[in-house]
Amino acid sequence: MTRNDSPEKLLPRTGAFVLMLLVLVLDLGTKHWAATTLASGVHPIVLRHEDGTTVEAALAAKGWTAGEIRDAVHGGQTARYVPAQGLDAQHTVEATDLSLELVTLSGTGLLAPRRWRPGPQDLGLPLDELLANAWRVDTAEVPGLLQHTWRSDTRIEDAATPIAAGDLIVVRDHSKRLMDGFSLVYAENFGAAWSFLATSPPIVRLVLFVTISAIASIVMGWVLWKRKMTSALSTWALAAIMGGAVGNLIDRIHYRAVVDFIFNFVVFDETSFCGRTFGPGLHGWPVYNVADIGITVGVILIALDSLRQPKTPRPAPHA
Repeated sequence: MTRNDSPEKLLPRTGAFVLMLLVLVLDLGTKHWAATTLASGVHPIVLRHEDGTTVEAALAAKGWTAGEIRDAVHGGQTARYVPAQGLDAQHTVEATDLSLELVTLSGTGLLAPRRWRPGPQDLGLPLDELLANAWRVDTAEVPGLLQHTWRSDTRIEDAATPIAAGDLIVVRDHSKRLMDGFSLVYAENFGAAWSFLATSPPIVRLVLFVTISAIASIVMGWVLWKRKMTSALSTWALAAIMGGAVGNLIDRIHYRAVVDFIFNFVVFDETSFCGRTFGPGLHGWPVYNVADIGITVGVILIALDSLRQPKTPRPAPHA
């Protein structure tokens, strides 16, 4: 590599940090969109507006199509909630409680709002223990959360239903299927790639993942600032990796989990591939985000760039 085509000439270090910021802003922006537009069983969409606004208008303002609104309402995914007053944290879940649904709007440290519904496996267990596990808080915090928690009341069966001041309308589930094999769904990853260590103690995940991500981000920032990469391509790639790493790091610090929303999948009948038999149904890649794209593409580019770099010949041994 000559002096004229060195990384310092091809790509100023400020350019690398601009790319890093672009990846970071795109990642955080799309995660915010997913958190406010998509819904899952644990993270619903909450609608609260002034008098005169309807469920249909509120969802349309979020970018929902008429078909999506119709499917949510007719599919039983929308309901009105009321304050869960008088709910005892020491209450033991009984069979009559299986229709109970609770939503808390804040206080868990996770991305609000949070929804919980008991299942048959929860029968006979105390409510505070179940909510502490579902909302990842200490058991002692549950009574305080219940003071600001809402419970399901009536199902919304008409999209034209008005949202009165003080009403809480909850959409329990929503995703967007853009094309065959490609959907946008809301998911949270409490672990690393492929949910590694997702079930480990929260303090372990927080310390381990935040520490590793922070150190890696600092090192990458130093490398970019000092222009230590061997080519312009590797510099761009490292900037993309850093942008993705910082984006996921912010999620872990703020929400203790990483927000994912891109889902690729295939649907096929029973088939065999490489000696393995796959049953009929849906088979997909783990849900990911823009940060993961930046990191993956960056790693691949650095690997490819290292393969094309000319190897420096070893000096001949002295006679």
